[in-house]
Amino acid sequence: MAPSTPKAIHLEGTTLEGGGQLLRIALGLSSLTAKPIHITNIRGKRSGGGGLKAQHLTSMLWLGQASNARISGAGLKSKGITFTPHPLPSTHPDILSGHVSISQSTPGSIALVLQAILPYLLFSGAKDPVQLRITGGTNVSNSPSIDYVEQVLLPMLSLIGIPLVSCTLHSRGWSTGRTSLGSATFSITPLSRPLPAFRLTDRGPIINVRATIIAPLDTEREFRDNLDVMFEKRHTRFFGCTPDAETSISFSPSHHEKRFYLLLVATTSTGTKLGRDWLYDYPIRSSTSAQIIPNIVRKVSDDLLLEIAHGAFGGSE
Repeated sequence: MAPSTPKAIHLEGTTLEGGGQLLRIALGLSSLTAKPIHITNIRGKRSGGGGLKAQHLTSMLWLGQASNARISGAGLKSKGITFTPHPLPSTHPDILSGHVSISQSTPGSIALVLQAILPYLLFSGAKDPVQLRITGGTNVSNSPSIDYVEQVLLPMLSLIGIPLVSCTLHSRGWSTGRTSLGSATFSITPLSRPLPAFRLTDRGPIINVRATIIAPLDTEREFRDNLDVMFEKRHTRFFGCTPDAETSISFSPSHHEKRFYLLLVATTSTGTKLGRDWLYDYPIRSSTSAQIIPNIVRKVSDDLLLEIAHGAFGGSE
């Protein structure tokens, strides 16, 4: 007699932030543990009515295939789903065959799709490295950028003992300006044994702040000048009395007059990364364009300084 399916764990989608993060974490854990879940009021605190967006649906369907799950409610704008995975098989000849490709027809966040399925790829017991290619948006409003993933998320995962995940950016996909699709490939090595315990309570002083600019080509000089002035005025707030602290600035053209993006990443003496960014998403008019760059620099630097002041990872000694 086949074992009965355990009762689904009910999750209320308006819990805490009430966004897509609850869905992503729950789907990943459900797939790994073979415990069914029932989620209601999905993204119930989000504007526009909530429910599943394309990137949520893409992630859920992939995890469903990987874990042999039975899914109900899988549709765009759906506010309730039941996800019932079967126990993990010992091998995954099809879904984890070394090359995995996930395509979206809209610029849904590549970073959020990665976030949803990465735990499964790392901890499901797969034997061989996986090349994961995701098509969608690399720079999307209200979502982590591919630049944040490369410069903050992946180094921090490595710092806690996850085998290094490398990222190759093929092309950018944007939600601002003219919407476009991009793609990136992630090289992932599944864990062969349990993740060791780690400690991130002593971050050490900030020793470097790196600025990454992606904007119209004719704004490079103005961006660099604004950042230079900001770093000079706020040097002590970033670095305190740390000797030999460094700043660096890189610029890439966004190839559209309405695409402005800035990422600031602070690195500490222990290798900890703290990052804040902004893909400018206010209306852009010719009469206000002169204020865009100072506003971006001020907001992103304010946000990063606030995060540093909060004492993330234990603060500095």
